[in-house]
Amino acid sequence: MERLNGVKVSAAQLQTALERLSSLPAHLRNKAPAQALALQALAAEEAFAEDYGSAALHARIVALAKWTALHDPERQSDAEAVIEAAARFPLSESEDGVRFEPGGFQEMILFIEELPW
Repeated sequence: MERLNGVKVSAAQLQTALERLSSLPAHLRNKAPAQALALQALAAEEAFAEDYGSAALHARIVALAKWTALHDPERQSDAEAVIEAAARFPLSESEDGVRFEPGGFQEMILFIEELPW
């Protein structure tokens, strides 16, 4: 987890990764190998200095999907604030894999929503 959290991911990079995965053909969208190849290509394009660039992108996308399904299924939170928080908030490990700690992640989203930018 330390290595994944050590990779600096920007909100723009995370948004691009989400767009890249959503642009995969429908029959490949939920296939792990296709996702991995798409994110590896993106990490190479973005010239991540760390070897774990594509893994960090994937982990943040998975954690965001889990958080959204459980805590914001209607997607009422500000999308830009959610992406910004997902790029910055530390990943943690749970019994079902990588995740964002729900309370702290929600607090970060609310904080980002209030920023005057």
